[in-house]
Amino acid sequence: MDILILLSLCLLSCRGTQGQHDHVPKEEHVMLGHKVILPCDVHSHDDSTVQWLYEKNGNHLILTTGPKGTSMEDSDVKDRVKVKKNMQLVIENVQIPDERLFICRIQDQNGLTKESKVQLRVYKTPDDPEITMEENGIPITDESVQIGSCQSKNGFPTPNITWYRNDTQMINEKNGVVVSTQITVESSGLIAVKSVLSSPVYMSDVYSTFYCEVSYHLPKGAYMKESGKRNITVDYPNTEVQIYVKSQHDMIKEGDEVELICKGNGNPQPQITLHRKDEEEALAEDFSHSWKVTRRDSGGYICKALNLDTFNELEAETELHVHFLDPPVLSQESPVHVELRGVLSVLCQANASAQTDIHWTRDGTTVAKGSELNLSLQDYTDAGRYVCVASVTSVPGLTQTKELQVILKGKPQVTVSPQLVEVEDGEKITLKCMALGNPTPTITWYINGSAVDGQNSPISDYEVSSELTFIVTEDFFNERVMCVAQNEYNSSTEYIQLQEKPVTTVTPDEDIGAQTTEEPLPKTGSDSTKDPSIESRSQKSYGVVIVAVIVCILLLAILGAVLYFLYKKGRIPCGRSGTKDITKPGEKDHIVVEMKPDSPAEESVLLPGAQDKKQPVEQEKYMDLRN
Repeated sequence: MDILILLSLCLLSCRGTQGQHDHVPKEEHVMLGHKVILPCDVHSHDDSTVQWLYEKNGNHLILTTGPKGTSMEDSDVKDRVKVKKNMQLVIENVQIPDERLFICRIQDQNGLTKESKVQLRVYKTPDDPEITMEENGIPITDESVQIGSCQSKNGFPTPNITWYRNDTQMINEKNGVVVSTQITVESSGLIAVKSVLSSPVYMSDVYSTFYCEVSYHLPKGAYMKESGKRNITVDYPNTEVQIYVKSQHDMIKEGDEVELICKGNGNPQPQITLHRKDEEEALAEDFSHSWKVTRRDSGGYICKALNLDTFNELEAETELHVHFLDPPVLSQESPVHVELRGVLSVLCQANASAQTDIHWTRDGTTVAKGSELNLSLQDYTDAGRYVCVASVTSVPGLTQTKELQVILKGKPQVTVSPQLVEVEDGEKITLKCMALGNPTPTITWYINGSAVDGQNSPISDYEVSSELTFIVTEDFFNERVMCVAQNEYNSSTEYIQLQEKPVTTVTPDEDIGAQTTEEPLPKTGSDSTKDPSIESRSQKSYGVVIVAVIVCILLLAILGAVLYFLYKKGRIPCGRSGTKDITKPGEKDHIVVEMKPDSPAEESVLLPGAQDKKQPVEQEKYMDLRN
């Protein structure tokens, strides 16, 4: 009995007030400035009264809604809340202070009260982390010294900062690492976090990179941001210096820009001066010196440095070699004057710092390999500009050139176009003549021994062309036109033959079917005029041929008529094919004459005897000549 009473008391104490239930609060997550809907997980009736409250120094009433309507209380969220029909609480533009516990309380007509609780969580993405490293040099030390700081602002809830050296996490209070964190809450409720890193500094930290990482939470999970990577300046003593030459080319030549650099192996750099070897005067009181070099700059260079820790002098030396190539020198000065069909030999030499390659070119084409140029100048086209090209094979781009102008002198060279021209009376033709020579020649035309002016025009310094245009007459047939080019050395002549165009004639007799072509006889070189009788005979030759053909035809016709007449009179006996002897007795009654024409134009007529029986075809070919 006592046990039952004790159990009843415990049950009443757990229930608390009438009908009140305790539950683990449900959480709702929302980003700053967004809208959130808080559920009320207690079943209610239409006649129930619903209250929404939040905890702030106790419970603070937000609103009451029921059969009598809704009343809003004075609260931090008064202007940003409303209740939906299913008793859900809607909060607009959530702020940082809204992160608290909200309570939904429902009371029925019997006064029985039920509650549900919702914990609201608010989030804000922090700004990118800002990393700052010590600007001054940090000496190598085994003690922890401040290296840098990292800060991230405007986050909620509080983000976390982690440090990394060469992508390896630096753990607080391990290997001398000390990380101190400072958290600041702004008036807006947002949080700024600053982390300061201290650590021992080693020689290897000269090349180390440091960065920080900020990690934070949002409604959808965990996120992180990394800062940029930074180095620190580590101070360590100089034990030696190095000097070297910096250039864009492996092989240095005159005119190249070079830089002489000297550096110590410590930090900060020692006080440095640069000198020419065996010279006291300094080139520069700095770690570098730049200039355009000449061959005189070849030689040794020294770098001197003072170790400020030990006050010992450090020194290093290097060698600079500058390649050079002088302009080529020719054995003959340009221009060189040579007579046509002469020979020329020129030697090209160049002074250089290394082995040279020499060759000769003309218009970009190599005409001779080696230093000697040998020319056999047979034509004016052999004159012109020749170039000696010298280069140092071991130094790219080190090349020098020297020009040689070759000038030819001699009598002109003449060419005409065309060399044979077929002409006819009244035709207008143009002849061309070109002459090349030095000095520049003049061109004169000659027809029938008379000089004729042409249209002359220069082509180049040594070349001239001329055109002669005229109308052909019969006097010019089979004549040679002369083009004469002359300068102070001599003259040259070329000829153009004028030839009458051939005339083609077709005979009217189709049986002969022959075409005759007559060409005029060429004149001899000694003839200076034409014979009119020869020209007349040439023109009448065609008529003579026609008349002769007609006469032959008439003679054949007359001969055929005479033979026919004699046959009729019986004066000429003739037989059939296979001739018989007509003097034999008994055969005089069968006399047959066979006529065979010599010309294809004549028809064969065979006259058969009256007593011979012949086939119809034979009767057409033969005629009886007995009567």
